[in-house]
Amino acid sequence: MRKPSFLKHSPVRGTWSYRRDVPKKLVPLWGKTSEKVKLETKDYALAYKRAAAINLEFDAKAKRLRQLLDGKPLSAEHLSEEAKDILVREGIHPQQMPRTKEEADTYFQKQEDYKDLYVNTIDTKQGYNPDGTIWTEYVEDPTNPYAEAFAVLYGKPSQSIVPTVTEATEMYLRVNARKKPRTPANQKKHEQRIWRAIDALGGSEGLITDFNRLKAQRHKEVLERSNPTWKADTLNKTLGMLSAVFKYAIWQYELSMVNPWSGLKDEATDRQDDRRSFTPDELTRYVEGLDKLNSEARLIGLLMVHTGCRTMECAGLTCDDLQMQNNTPHLQLRPNHIRSLKNKQSKRDVPLIDKALDELRPYLAQRKSNDPKAPVFPRYGRDGGMDAVSQLLNGVIRKRLKIDDPTLVSYSTRHTMKDKMRTIRATAELQHSILGHGKRTDADNYGEGELLRYLLDELVKADDLTHWGN
Repeated sequence: MRKPSFLKHSPVRGTWSYRRDVPKKLVPLWGKTSEKVKLETKDYALAYKRAAAINLEFDAKAKRLRQLLDGKPLSAEHLSEEAKDILVREGIHPQQMPRTKEEADTYFQKQEDYKDLYVNTIDTKQGYNPDGTIWTEYVEDPTNPYAEAFAVLYGKPSQSIVPTVTEATEMYLRVNARKKPRTPANQKKHEQRIWRAIDALGGSEGLITDFNRLKAQRHKEVLERSNPTWKADTLNKTLGMLSAVFKYAIWQYELSMVNPWSGLKDEATDRQDDRRSFTPDELTRYVEGLDKLNSEARLIGLLMVHTGCRTMECAGLTCDDLQMQNNTPHLQLRPNHIRSLKNKQSKRDVPLIDKALDELRPYLAQRKSNDPKAPVFPRYGRDGGMDAVSQLLNGVIRKRLKIDDPTLVSYSTRHTMKDKMRTIRATAELQHSILGHGKRTDADNYGEGELLRYLLDELVKADDLTHWGN
């Protein structure tokens, strides 16, 4: 994967930082020629995600300043942000209060000077009085960020801010990106899901206060009628996204309204019916069908069969994640710069049985890269690579096995492993350690090497099974 241009590495300290040049026409408003942020880490994966979140903030600020240059009115949120930036740039923001008398003199003088700066931004009207003298009237503009900054500076009541649905969504996405760093590709997918939910509302330029519980309930009914194939979980996810956007906006803008989406989710879920396991015969034919794929896709499919790992966990492996020299060779599943993991429980070590090692070793032997951060599967260890390999693997089921059952997909290898674990009566704790589910209480008492041997024994037993499930 190509390193983003805004990520910089210090060869001396080994740390990463974010740097991006400010567009020339925005420099006067921005106040500097480039944005530099220390990422406080030597880990590339962590730096990559932190930088991606900062880059979203950069783009949002650039958009705001372009609006100012073009004379377009700022949104309520952008107005507040620009006002803060003005005060910080002038060195008179309330958070920059001085500590010494000398600093205080300078600080309050800057405040006085700001009055002149503010007045110069206000439009005026002029005319003649009956006696021939000239009258001047200041015309207040509620969208003027300098007026908003003046209000903040002198404690005047700021204008009442109620965001539109679009503004609330943009703010939520930026804040969420900082709290939950994702790779750029995953962030894009996340944003697309949110916007699809928002766009389904229609009239996203309306204020969020225009929505009440009755409208939300009606919208839920519209979604159900217009998407008859949706399962309860899909509908609940959409409602959950809408609820998250409104909840954050209500809190951020201190609005006295109830979240109209709260409590609208259906209690019944059907996620367990989304996928089924392979039968023994289907799995044998599926493994044979993998031989028709390219070497990378084939090996990803085999690793999923032999480990029960998720598609993204296998396709997104780096060389660092392969612990081949260990007494028990295994996959060390950790978040990396290619992909994150689904949850905390997904962080685990999964042993490789001989069948997997026999396929993996010759593949690695012909690779030329010695970079520990390099993807094991370059064709799919990239943005969009997970979708590409999933389509190929599912194609084996649909085209070669001629199975049209939508509940049987390549991911079903994970469900199959779960069934195998139950059949061999593996303890719940060992199942969780292999599949990355739930809590691992008893298994945590094993030593690292000891636990790997126990897990390997369970995987070997599972692979030897000829019958499982019902």
